[in-house]
Amino acid sequence: MVALGVAVFLADRVLLAMEARGWIYWRKTKGLSSIGVDLIQEGDPGAQAVKRAMEQERVRKNVRPAEDPPLRVDLDAGTVHIRRAGRDGQEQAPPT
Repeated sequence: MVALGVAVFLADRVLLAMEARGWIYWRKTKGLSSIGVDLIQEGDPGAQAVKRAMEQERVRKNVRPAEDPPLRVDLDAGTVHIRRAGRDGQEQAPPT
């Protein structure tokens, strides 16, 4: 009986050493893969709404509409045109 306890203890120590080197997961779990998280979130409407909102925000930040630059200098006319940012962060045209 003592030999079995010693064998289990030694096996645990060997497996912990292997886990420390990153070879296996023994006591600590790796966690869910992104596929597992997606499967869990499929049934949760709140998670779907958050996922949609995050995707829309990512697209909004990465895709800018084609527009004039915020600063335009006309050397011939001797004028500088600067677009100001509005209260909501959107740029607005200067008053004409």
